[in-house]
Amino acid sequence: MNIAKKISGILSKPIIMHYIMPALIIYLVIGTVAQKYIGLYEATKIFFASPILWLGLIPLPGFPVLISILFFNLAFKIMFKSPWNIKNSGIIITHIGAMLLLLGGLFTALFSNEGYIDLAKGQKKVFVTDYHKRIFAILDQSGKEIQIFEHEGLKSGDIITIDNTPIKLKIITSCRNCKIEKRTGDNSGYFGMAKHMVLSNNKLKKLNEENMAGLVFEVSKSDKDNGIYQVLENVPKLPKVISNGNIYQLILRKEQRKLPFSIELIEFKREMHPGTSMAKAYSSRVRIYDGNSQWESLISMNDPLRYKGYTFFQSSFIATPSGDISVLAVVWNAGRTFPYISGILMSIGIIIHLFVRKKTKRKGKMKNVS
Repeated sequence: MNIAKKISGILSKPIIMHYIMPALIIYLVIGTVAQKYIGLYEATKIFFASPILWLGLIPLPGFPVLISILFFNLAFKIMFKSPWNIKNSGIIITHIGAMLLLLGGLFTALFSNEGYIDLAKGQKKVFVTDYHKRIFAILDQSGKEIQIFEHEGLKSGDIITIDNTPIKLKIITSCRNCKIEKRTGDNSGYFGMAKHMVLSNNKLKKLNEENMAGLVFEVSKSDKDNGIYQVLENVPKLPKVISNGNIYQLILRKEQRKLPFSIELIEFKREMHPGTSMAKAYSSRVRIYDGNSQWESLISMNDPLRYKGYTFFQSSFIATPSGDISVLAVVWNAGRTFPYISGILMSIGIIIHLFVRKKTKRKGKMKNVS
């Protein structure tokens, strides 16, 4: 009991907040400035999403860790240091609102994701393509994914084994943004695109969506054509390896996440600036299919669609000879409702605190008069 009291006493000390708040402000300032030089995605990943911030070889607590410490500091203060009475009720409610705001920020940093859906007229999709995460997938003959690996987790020297086969893939080069050069000299032992080009690491672009990821790997113990292959993101020509008559295809692409419903594009409209080929506004009429129910909605540039925690924004479009393709940005924010609840609680807490304080002052004046 004494140890528990000591721990709770330490965790509820206001000095923790006095150190954490300046650290959070510093992270925000540095992370915001870093966006100019390394891009939004890299800055967010390093300064706001990672639990550990590396200062050279020195590990520092990351943004999510600092928010967690601040959350528990407020929680322990409310439980063990704040008097639970009418007079202090407004302050307690306000602190609970602040805790929910911190919790929402933590959920957003750790679990939220964003991506896009591109739809042609009459096309229906049930998945969202991530803007940033790339995967290396092994497909069977029918095109079904049988194994998936995160691209960023694959390093030079790593060995992948295709399930239920003797085939091994040894990673030679893994680049998040590949530099492509023409292969010269002897190309024996290379297959597919690897016979004609060399992939190497290139400087990352500020917009992560513009990077072209790639992999160079050596295939061994397949039925034939053992040697070096490579895959590039979104390149349709896929390397193939064979084992016991079964053909396996290898692909590198952005991660796809399944939606709990499907969405179909009914019609896409765009309005042009007079006398130009520049779009002034565009919108998509879509149909949502969820189980046995279906319904329609209009998504425009300033009017998103929200459903089951997902928000669909009209992002852009792609003009093709066969018609326009609508591109919808899709955001799933795990902490989306927390700011609303937090704002309501904090407002209620401040009103109660002001009311109780005014009432207390009035009683004090009446006592002084008597």
